[in-house]
Amino acid sequence: MKTSLLSLFALLITLPFTAIAQTAFQGAQWLRDPRFKNEPTLGIFDVHRKKSQEARLKNIHTYFRKSFNLQTLPQRAVLRFTADDYAKLYINGTFVIQGPEPAYPFAHPYYDVDVTKYLCTGENVLAAHTYYHGLATRAFNSADNRSGLIAQLVLTTEGLPEQRIVTDKSWRCFASRTFSSDKVFGYETQFNENMDLNLEPINWRKPGFADTTWSAPLTGFQDHTFIAAITAPLQHTNAFPIALKQTETNRWFADMGTEVVGHTRIRVKGYPGQIITVWHGEELSAPNVVRHKMRCNCDYVDQITLTEGNNLIEFFDYRAFRYVEIIGTTNTPDIQVDVRHYPFEWTASSCQSSDTALNRIWEISKRGVQMGSQGIFVDCPSREKGQYTGDTYMTVLSQLLLTGDPSLTRKALIDFQQTQRFDPGMLCVAPGGFWQELAEWSLLWPQMVVYYYRVTGDKALVKTLVEAGATEKLMRYFSKLEREDGLLSGVDRHKWVLVDWPSNLRGGYDYDKTKNGVNTVINAFYYGSLLAVAEMMRIADRPDLEYTNKAERLEKAFNKSLLDPASGLYIDGIHEDDTRSSKTSLHANGFPLYFGLVPETNQTAVVNLIRQQRLNCGIYGGPYFIAALFKNGHSDLAYDLLTSKDTHSWNQMLKEGATTTFEAWGADQKWNTSLCHPAAGMPVWIIIEHLMGLTPAEPGFKTVRVAPRIPAALTSIEVRFPTVSGTISALYKKDKGYFLSVPENTPVIDDTPQHIKLKLVNTLPPEESVK
Repeated sequence: MKTSLLSLFALLITLPFTAIAQTAFQGAQWLRDPRFKNEPTLGIFDVHRKKSQEARLKNIHTYFRKSFNLQTLPQRAVLRFTADDYAKLYINGTFVIQGPEPAYPFAHPYYDVDVTKYLCTGENVLAAHTYYHGLATRAFNSADNRSGLIAQLVLTTEGLPEQRIVTDKSWRCFASRTFSSDKVFGYETQFNENMDLNLEPINWRKPGFADTTWSAPLTGFQDHTFIAAITAPLQHTNAFPIALKQTETNRWFADMGTEVVGHTRIRVKGYPGQIITVWHGEELSAPNVVRHKMRCNCDYVDQITLTEGNNLIEFFDYRAFRYVEIIGTTNTPDIQVDVRHYPFEWTASSCQSSDTALNRIWEISKRGVQMGSQGIFVDCPSREKGQYTGDTYMTVLSQLLLTGDPSLTRKALIDFQQTQRFDPGMLCVAPGGFWQELAEWSLLWPQMVVYYYRVTGDKALVKTLVEAGATEKLMRYFSKLEREDGLLSGVDRHKWVLVDWPSNLRGGYDYDKTKNGVNTVINAFYYGSLLAVAEMMRIADRPDLEYTNKAERLEKAFNKSLLDPASGLYIDGIHEDDTRSSKTSLHANGFPLYFGLVPETNQTAVVNLIRQQRLNCGIYGGPYFIAALFKNGHSDLAYDLLTSKDTHSWNQMLKEGATTTFEAWGADQKWNTSLCHPAAGMPVWIIIEHLMGLTPAEPGFKTVRVAPRIPAALTSIEVRFPTVSGTISALYKKDKGYFLSVPENTPVIDDTPQHIKLKLVNTLPPEESVK
């Protein structure tokens, strides 16, 4: 399947919009809510870039259903479906699948799922709850009037003709009025879900429901081009509160025990017209009182109008939260959360050490990555729900090591490449109807491709991207911003220069005067990007000399123009008026150290600056600087920063009660901090690749290199993680050496320091395990 997917992808990224939509769904028709009749299809970015009027329809929930009879059960039943913006599908009242995950209409994914177990003899019902958001956001491709769904159910039994149930005019359609709110939160990311359950058709997803009053749907294809989904359906797990208490006569408080991302379901008895209020939140505003107006610009307050008897409240869109509060009922509610994320086997990876702080940092990093890996790598699962290149790269570094599954990263790389249809220099958030550009994030894309290749060995994807011209387009875009000596200048006039985020955590960087001059940080990223593009060319069996030479030229100009000979440090840049910045900030020195630009004679000065400045930066810069220290032989300082108790540290998150990594070191260090931010989960990557020194010497971990940089403060540590070639386990004990277990017949390159003895074993000795 991989080869066919890549072949189709190669076709899609080299052709304009195609007319192959119908081939994936033989005989099926695209169904839409009649409310969309006469609504014109808009361009992807038309609303956000104000090229057209705002789309008229918003927050549209629609129900579709089809009854069919089976005299005998088939041996196999496969459901193929997709929707726009989103849908949840049910068979005979049981949830089956939801999706699709965000994508552009010219590469709109469909899923195939085996649904044999959901069918029965007699009447069966295929039902869909579709959703159209209607605003230009990072979370959906919406505000474009593309809406509806298409599906086919293929039933096969050996020796009998194939039977097909497809979406067509015989389906019934209902314009739901259950959801009524026009209030949005985040960055217009999500609507509140006020519900009136008296308006909800009872048991409409099950057989026996009378749908004769429902209308016929609109039929007829829009301009989608369908492709097989690159990614798997989401993983769903039911989670229950660890504590549920009645705090007042009509007030209930629930603690899920940890940050979760998912859909809340509440069962509670009521009477017609009774209104209860449901609060969700990541924190408490007082003991047992949920802070629903969250730091991250989300106000999780919903009013639910109940009906007679037992009520089932099902929130449609997902949220990020830990606590739930219900106000307005004396009856005990049954609360559970349908926790959702990309497939993630929690027990496949682990870390245990002699340092309790390190263990806890691993845990919040791992859970942050898990909860932030949705159908895309979300920036955060609350305020934005968008996939940003830089955040994605930081999450990918750990996610690939925690899961060994490359599919979500493969989708991300393709998503960002597809933005070159609109901007050859790439957009920084994709897919979605929100146009945003960020210079460093574009330059990280080739580095993400190379890391993906090293960990997975997937040469085919790299070749496809190169042959599609992705690297040439990207580098051509930035080469136009070069000075004569190769340094980039005036970048912020074309793409936003970040340095670090939030702006108050840039460590006093000389930002305003250098962003449109020669900015040291952006040039360090450019150097790393040129090296990565050269490597991509080699992987794709193409000449790499052009980019290698450009990198060498840039390195010389970088050290000639930006290195202060008196201090041995890099200045923040050169102002627009060609005057040199007087500042030598942490970022102007930490990033060059990470990307390998610092001459050996200047490393002491740079490291001393980091020692002095500590993590005077955001959660974006910090992990790079720690990794740079490990790479350059300063493991004790690197470990000190990784586990420090400074206010800028992962320990600060833990001190404030974190169960997933934050968007800033502390909740008050940013004006709209999300308390679930997977990009801050880079300690997983730092621990495995830099501290334990486990890297692929041959792509896909077919050969393993071990080059540990164990700090003196750590007496023991044990890690285990999956790869595409099998599981790798390692155990270090100061008095016993370094034990390593790799998949059978996997060569190992031993680059351990002389004072550490490497011992290759089939399995780690249980008697030495770190408890």
